[in-house]
Amino acid sequence: MGQLRLVGEPAASDDHAALANLAFPQAGHSGFVAAAGLAGGQTIIGGAASGEHLSLQSTAHATRGYVRAQDDLQLLSNILRGSDGANRLQLGAASPNVLLTGQIRISGDVGIGTDPSTTYGLYLSKALAGSTSGLGVLAYCDGTAMAAAATGIYGFAYQRASALAGIARGLDFQAVILAAATGAGKSATGIRTGVMTQPGSYTISYLYGIQLQASLTGPAPTVSSVGIDIPDYSQSGTALVCGVRIADQLQGTLRRCLEVGPATPYFRVVGGWTPTAGQTPIYFSEGATPTLRNLQIKSFLTLQAGDLICVAV
Repeated sequence: MGQLRLVGEPAASDDHAALANLAFPQAGHSGFVAAAGLAGGQTIIGGAASGEHLSLQSTAHATRGYVRAQDDLQLLSNILRGSDGANRLQLGAASPNVLLTGQIRISGDVGIGTDPSTTYGLYLSKALAGSTSGLGVLAYCDGTAMAAAATGIYGFAYQRASALAGIARGLDFQAVILAAATGAGKSATGIRTGVMTQPGSYTISYLYGIQLQASLTGPAPTVSSVGIDIPDYSQSGTALVCGVRIADQLQGTLRRCLEVGPATPYFRVVGGWTPTAGQTPIYFSEGATPTLRNLQIKSFLTLQAGDLICVAV
């Protein structure tokens, strides 16, 4: 079957490959995208009405491929949204430069300030400068709507591989003063923790600076079970070496520097003690039905009924 051609139409007008005005840019083709690139760059606009989108799809096949950006991707709005339309990643020139919103799960190792290490799940390297206090990690937990405990840092250390030495440490921190440090008057503290309260319309039953909690359901230790173990802390040339040092407790109605044992303690050292002749701040439990007794210094001639003599055996 033949073709119908208008009078005066160029002979090559029915051959698409022979058309002369297909090259970019041409006024008649300015609305098309140049797949091979266009001098000056191109802008692709999805819709014309409010709220319309530009959708890119890898393939028409049911098994999808990827939409790949071969070069750096720059977000002019600084916002990356999830499928629900909510902000998930926000970039900024000022701090915070990257803001992640929602629950974040990282399945691999994380390195902050350095490359991640296969030995540590989280590897943090932070160089702190300036005269104010520097924080390597700041954990903030807002327990506004919580009925249970709000915990800043919480975790487990699992030991399950038989090839390992069998050691699991829940928390292991070292405070190091490098050899390159100069100047006198420095100090190093392995762990510094405490409690903080603010004025408010609430009451507090207990304040614990440190509370050790054991959840032991496995085999009992074959050697020992120790709540706190302090090895020899002494070092030649040190003026004062103290395994445990407890300052005097000066506030409150019942003041105790040390209390060991049950309700009637085995041993007690009171705090805020006012010295009197012959008395000491030391109390100890005595007898089959324990009685808490005060250690006093008396002359043999001043012993009274009810006084007991302590004999070392």
